[in-house]
Amino acid sequence: MILRQSCVRHGRTALGISARTCSRSASSVSIRGEPASDETPRRRISSRTYSTSRTSDTIDHPTPKAQQADQLASESEKQVSALGAEVNTLSQTSRILDIDDLTGSKKVADIEIEKPTLARKTASTRAKTPRWPRDPGFVDAWKKERQNPHEVERFFAYRAINRARGTDSSANRYDPKKLLTQPPKPADLTLPMLLANQCHLGHATSLWNPSNSGYIYGVRDGIHIISLDVTYAYLKRAAKVIEEVARMGGVILFVGTRPGFRDIVVNAAKEAKGYHIFDRWVPGTLSNGQQILGKCAVQVVDLKDNKLEEYDEALSQGKHQVMRPDLVVCLNPMENKVLLHECGVFTIPTIGIIDTDANPTWVTYPIPANDDSLRSVALVAGTLGQAAKEGQRRRLLEAESGRETYSTQPAKHSLDLLNTLIAMDPQERSEQEESSGS
Repeated sequence: MILRQSCVRHGRTALGISARTCSRSASSVSIRGEPASDETPRRRISSRTYSTSRTSDTIDHPTPKAQQADQLASESEKQVSALGAEVNTLSQTSRILDIDDLTGSKKVADIEIEKPTLARKTASTRAKTPRWPRDPGFVDAWKKERQNPHEVERFFAYRAINRARGTDSSANRYDPKKLLTQPPKPADLTLPMLLANQCHLGHATSLWNPSNSGYIYGVRDGIHIISLDVTYAYLKRAAKVIEEVARMGGVILFVGTRPGFRDIVVNAAKEAKGYHIFDRWVPGTLSNGQQILGKCAVQVVDLKDNKLEEYDEALSQGKHQVMRPDLVVCLNPMENKVLLHECGVFTIPTIGIIDTDANPTWVTYPIPANDDSLRSVALVAGTLGQAAKEGQRRRLLEAESGRETYSTQPAKHSLDLLNTLIAMDPQERSEQEESSGS
């Protein structure tokens, strides 16, 4: 009697012969090494402990279908063995081939095993061989034809299904560049997003400003941790403020003078249709703006942001009054104390990122966050830019319906006076200026 045992560890089947009798007749029972006289000798079973079993080994009189199944199984084993030998040969060959052979025009499958015995290429020949995909004449050793088209089709079909379900890992993967190209809107802001962009990291405890005690969550490894709940609430409030300023047609100025802030400031100002400074704040830009900004180009637009060319001649002479911003967003208040002082003198509201070493009373609307991380600053500036963009959209929508969100009479009155002064003779103009001064 043949026993069939299964190995739990290896998952294989072990065969053995037992002398225990079955319900069959005693004459049909065979003992190992002593076959019955009325039966032909059975095929000898391999002595290997974990040999693969066959159907003919377990059946006394196998049917043709069983024999055909055994033949197919043996052919499959031969194919697997041949494939394994080929893989081992290719892996051993690829270890000793240099990179020039792999990126050359010769296929890896055509490389013989005796390839390592060939002479090494000279420096001149190696220099002529295209080694990179951008080089002309480059031929990839692993062509797409070698890939299984069915597997490629299954991969893209599975990816399309996951993308439709919203579970595609490649679509949900975090990309820091999206903070510049696709900044989040205030409605999409979440606490995990603030945490992922390092908004909670403060400075060392030795640099702590006591005015920030209400914004600090705790201490970790000698560093203050900013409470993201407070950051979330204050950022939402600042976004609401900048949205209303943009809806009312106010002038918004973004300032960030640290290295690496250039793209962040420019993109945020572009979204908000505002202005930006990323190089250096010139002292006196607000207090002495007529001398510093008097010769800058200026244009007049209507409620729908259409340019009015009738005032170009008057504005080109540099005698117009310089306008001050209605809101200033400062991304690094520690390096722009002069800017904040000038804004305080002229009662210009400010929004600033306040770290644990800064004084929150310097700005009107503080945002407790990490001002040293580009990711944190990009998140805050991008959110404010998106909020201002929404305010501009609402303003243009109301202008299309005929409603004014702000009064244009003061600006129009000033421009009319400017045209009148320019049309006067120089003598009359000097007399008018003297009379107005007295």
